[in-house]
This record gives sequence, structure tokens and C-alpha cells, in this order.
Amino acid sequence: MIANLEALSALSETGTMTRAATFLRITQSAVSKRIATLEAETGQKLIEPMGRRVRLTPAGVRLLEKTRPFLVALKDAISDDAPAQGGRIVIGISESILCSWGPDLLAKVQTSIPDLEFTVNTHRSPVVIDQVRSGEYMLALCTSEQRDTPELKAELLYEEPMVIVPSNLEHINLGTQNTLPVLTIEPHSVTWRCLARRLKDQSNDWPFKLDVAQTVQSFASIAQMARAGLGHGLVPIGVAKALAVPTNTLIHFPHPGLARPISLVGRSTTLASPLIKTFHNALIQYFAQHMDLPSLNPT
Repeated sequence: MIANLEALSALSETGTMTRAATFLRITQSAVSKRIATLEAETGQKLIEPMGRRVRLTPAGVRLLEKTRPFLVALKDAISDDAPAQGGRIVIGISESILCSWGPDLLAKVQTSIPDLEFTVNTHRSPVVIDQVRSGEYMLALCTSEQRDTPELKAELLYEEPMVIVPSNLEHINLGTQNTLPVLTIEPHSVTWRCLARRLKDQSNDWPFKLDVAQTVQSFASIAQMARAGLGHGLVPIGVAKALAVPTNTLIHFPHPGLARPISLVGRSTTLASPLIKTFHNALIQYFAQHMDLPSLNPT
């Protein structure tokens, strides 16, 4: 039944028999047979056509929601004795990471682990964490200060510096500013909740105060608005660099700086598996070699 449930999960993710077969590395007819067997075993219709695609029926959705966490836990238990090299990781990555240094990270990790394959998904941080919690994704790479729970564990990897992209890329002297109005990410985002707490603790010793003049849903959009002269933008340094904002125009915060935490989030059993341990170590090496600040390797 496990293989049949995996076929149902693949159909839920891909939407077609052909893509599900490619994902599972089996034939299309094999996917159809697995779904038919599962429907016979449950006595319910689990999929239905939707144009050229297929979708899960309400019964199929309920079955997948109930069984997916157990499938993930079973795979993790089986993988404990598997070789550390090779395998597929289904990962959700924060949008602002995947539009900046995330692809370079994945490429370099894949080079260091040639048999490793990725299925990559991107959403905002809370969404990818929820998908890990539900069993849809194995891991999330995202902004997170999440405390460990019985379900999930967060491994802090990196503190990514935040910088100010000055409006129209013109020089400003922070020492002469009483208050600096900025464009930044929406207040309900995980990143802003982290930054707001840190600003409260750290900004008392700064010669200026930040004032949030406007919020936008995308860091890339904020950086581009700042370049166009629509206000100073508060963004992660990786986003600014990915958009080729001249490094000498970026404004860094006074020591110890302002940063957002980047974490790897997963179930404890997943993080303990040999494959994920190998992947985790590769992430640590990437941050140590390629980022502006030393990576963190929590014990």
C-alpha cells in the first residue's frame, strides 16, 4: 500500500499521470494500476479528471492528509540504514532565498553530492514550514526562529545581514539622520517579526532610528523600488547582490549589525537520517565558503 499512497501523493503534486510517472520513475500504466488498487482497497474514488489534468477527490485529499505523516516517518525510519550518498530531497525554500543565493547553494551542493536530486518548491516561510509539518516536503530552508517542537526541529545555519538600498542609490550619512524612513517586507511576515524584535534590542545604540514608511510583499520588489528612487529599501544582502545593486552603495548597520536567521527545518527523524546529515553538512560548508559571515554549526 505504501507504493500506492506514494502514487497518490505524486499525482497530488504533479497533476498528471505522465508527470507522476516521471517523478516516481515508473511507467504511466504503473501509476494508473497503483491508483486503481488503492481505490479498490479503500472502496472510494480517489481521483477525478479536470480537463487534461487530474485532481484528488475529497476522499483522496482526506486519505492523503491522514497517511502522509506516517509515510514520511516510515521513509525516515527505513532511510536510517541507507547509504549517506544519493537520494531525492523534497524541499521547500523561501522565495527570497530562491531568488537570491538559493540556486547557487543547490548547484554547489549537488556538485559535492553528485547522486543527490532535488524536488524544489518555493513559498513564503510559514507555508514551507506547514508543508514540512504535513509531510508534503521533507525539509524547509527559510527564515525561522522556530523553537523545537515534538513535530519539527530547526537547525540555525546562517545569519544573513540586512542592508539598506538607498533611494536612487544616492549616498546618505546615517550619522546625520535622526529617523530613516524605509520600505520593507510586510509586518505579518516571519522575517519582519524576527527583525522587529532585534531592532527593539539593538537600535538603542544606533545614531538613527528606522521608521517603516511602507511595506511590500517582496524583497526583490523593495530593492527595485529603492533603485528607482521610491524610498530607501531594507532587504537581505543576498537579494541586493542578486539584483546587481552596486556593493559600494549598500548601507550596513552598525555593529553587531541586523540580520535575519536562516534555518533548515524538518522532522527530527528526517534530520537524523544519513542523507539529510550529508546534505546538512554540505550546507554548512557552503555558508562557510561563500557567504559574508561565518556559518553557524549548532551542536
